[in-house]
Amino acid sequence: MGGFNFFGSRSGSRANSQPGSRRHSPLSSRTASPQGRLSKSDSIQIRGNLYDVLKPRSENEDDEQVGKELHVVLRYKASFILSKEVHAEAIEATYRETMTVVTDPGDGQFREAITETEELGELDWTLWQGQKLEAGKQYSFDIDGELPRQSPRSWRTPSGRIEHCLTVRFRGVTDSGKMRRTAKTVEVWNPFSMDVDDPRPGLDFHSALDLEMVGSTVEVDKDLEAFVSFPDQCYKGTAV
Repeated sequence: MGGFNFFGSRSGSRANSQPGSRRHSPLSSRTASPQGRLSKSDSIQIRGNLYDVLKPRSENEDDEQVGKELHVVLRYKASFILSKEVHAEAIEATYRETMTVVTDPGDGQFREAITETEELGELDWTLWQGQKLEAGKQYSFDIDGELPRQSPRSWRTPSGRIEHCLTVRFRGVTDSGKMRRTAKTVEVWNPFSMDVDDPRPGLDFHSALDLEMVGSTVEVDKDLEAFVSFPDQCYKGTAV
């Protein structure tokens, strides 16, 4: 996303936009779990979240003097129980990042707003391959991956938005059993800022950092104030 002016100028036409790069993960078929609380009969359940983790910039992970950088990982689980067997070729998952820009706001009455959408990135998984999914068994699949370093955070303004979503779908379905839908999409809110050049510009994560204390005066009660001091650089409340 380096150098891209999100909403300050008109986006190029959708037909001429370049789609984000596709990243494919290896086949990750999981064993059906006999227990769990995520699934409802004949309905796809998707649970999970995005997490930020710190990883050393060096291959020597035991060296505490080496700076660390921020990575954002996706950890979700898709599950379901079937009351009737389903015939399909595969179960797939896709994580998609898109940007939508309002190019014409319309007039609010007779003329609707005009928007243009561009795909920023995509991650794909194959969760299962076969011919038949049995009835009465709970299927559970892990969906794990790391977001590209240039992934932008979720964003909404009157001029446009950046959205992240995760879709789980059955492919090649010849008999859907009692399933009403063989695909489900959930919105993923990404609060983490990323950058292609520096994961967190201006911050260095390592234990040898000299702490510089800063502070602020807070009014606690009438005629009573408190001065709170804290490290200038910190991560999740812990000085690093």
